[in-house]
Amino acid sequence: MKTIPVKLKETAYQIYIQTGLIKKIGSFINNFQHSPKIIVISSHKILRLHGENLTSSLQRVGLNHETIAIRDGEHHKNLSTLKIVYQKLARLRTSRSSLLVALGGGVIGDIAGFVAASYLRGVPYVQIPTTLLAQIDSSIGGKTGVNLISGKNLVGAFYQPQAVFIDPNLLNTLPKKEIESGYYEALKYGIISDPKLYGLVIKQALKFSSHQNTSLYKIICKSAEIKARIVTQDERESHDRMTLNFGHTLGHAIEAATAYRKFTHGQAIGHGMILATQIAKQLGKISAAEGEKLQNDICHLAPLPRLNNLRWQSICRHMLSDKKFIDNRLKFILPRKIGKVEIVEGIPLAVIQTVVQKYLREIS
Repeated sequence: MKTIPVKLKETAYQIYIQTGLIKKIGSFINNFQHSPKIIVISSHKILRLHGENLTSSLQRVGLNHETIAIRDGEHHKNLSTLKIVYQKLARLRTSRSSLLVALGGGVIGDIAGFVAASYLRGVPYVQIPTTLLAQIDSSIGGKTGVNLISGKNLVGAFYQPQAVFIDPNLLNTLPKKEIESGYYEALKYGIISDPKLYGLVIKQALKFSSHQNTSLYKIICKSAEIKARIVTQDERESHDRMTLNFGHTLGHAIEAATAYRKFTHGQAIGHGMILATQIAKQLGKISAAEGEKLQNDICHLAPLPRLNNLRWQSICRHMLSDKKFIDNRLKFILPRKIGKVEIVEGIPLAVIQTVVQKYLREIS
């Protein structure tokens, strides 16, 4: 078993990574010594796939649980879904000593995490991510929240889980598109921090033979290590953690502009990373050769849906609603080379507009 510590100023927890881990989670949770009330927040689809293994694991150590099933999908990550979960928690007489278990991908994890942060002003929770993107990114670091029509994750909180349990076996039920979505996020880690991881992701994506292999396990472990290290250095995104937003400023705007229905999160970030690289080239932050290699690798990592019918005005409106737009200044994460990025403030809007409009013409 791979164990990665996340040591923060006010709390600390472990990330556990092991194939078949879901069948052993009950014994870990039993050690937390909470009240017997455990509430699993998941979706009907995930429960059909993995609910039985989790239930058996809990029952083997004498733990029973209640289940709240919500609709999955980014367009359901909203205030309406929160209200449904809050009401169900109230009916179940959830207390501050109850334990919430987030079983699902990034949407489930974000919703369950924010519910844990806000219900009764704080309830403990653990993450069991079931997608590649959630396993390497969203389940780690305590960012929780939901979307508004005007932008992604505008309502949320920093609230750390008590543990993250990563079982790569859970990826065996994922469609290829969801695995590919996770590759974009893994490639991001390589671009901001680790050229070796970058090369490993490219090779893994090109050979795509099976979900479960040694290379994919290494990608999960290395990505989780990078995320844990950065979060430990900067829990609340005051500086270093901002580098994790490479590709996300315009990626989030693309998601919001398409009502969270056209792209997976990873696909939107793929487009966002290409655009950030083109902005870096425009500003002379990256050499033309390095920029071209980076852009071509992102383009060929997996098929990216086209941005048909998208307009700059819509992207710009959502971009300016982003959390990273502070004091009328946008913070962009731009690549200098593979393995190194820079936080850049005050990029003229005209530069961003020129790059985005050209990109829209080329791939529409």
